[in-house]
Amino acid sequence: MTKMFDCIIVGGGPAGSTAAYHLAKQGRSVLVVEKASLPRNQPCGGVSGAIAQWLDFDRTPVISLKANKISYTWKMQYPVEVEINSPMWMVQQDVDVFDDFLIKQAQKTGAELRDSTEVKGIEFKNSVWEVITNSDCHI
Repeated sequence: MTKMFDCIIVGGGPAGSTAAYHLAKQGRSVLVVEKASLPRNQPCGGVSGAIAQWLDFDRTPVISLKANKISYTWKMQYPVEVEINSPMWMVQQDVDVFDDFLIKQAQKTGAELRDSTEVKGIEFKNSVWEVITNSDCHI
């Protein structure tokens, strides 16, 4: 028998993991389906102050630098340095520690994760949505 979820999120990156965290925190049954095996190598920059408000847990284990200025250039010329009102927290980038950290926060609140599972399609059958994966599994 297939397990039913209130919400299935396709993609375990920062947006998917944060959505899973908040939905599970509100008591919803949540499944995150991620095609890569986690943790994965993926470039990641940081978290702005505007976004940080959505992460109501301690982020210091994955923060490597707090930036108050940003430098821009055009074709490596004409440098401009700008002070920013809200700090930017830069995250570690070896293996994508930040994505892995976020999905673990979602799991702590009750979200489930199926990594190494690629979504091949979504179908509406018998009054419910079914997610078809690379292993022909229907969720």
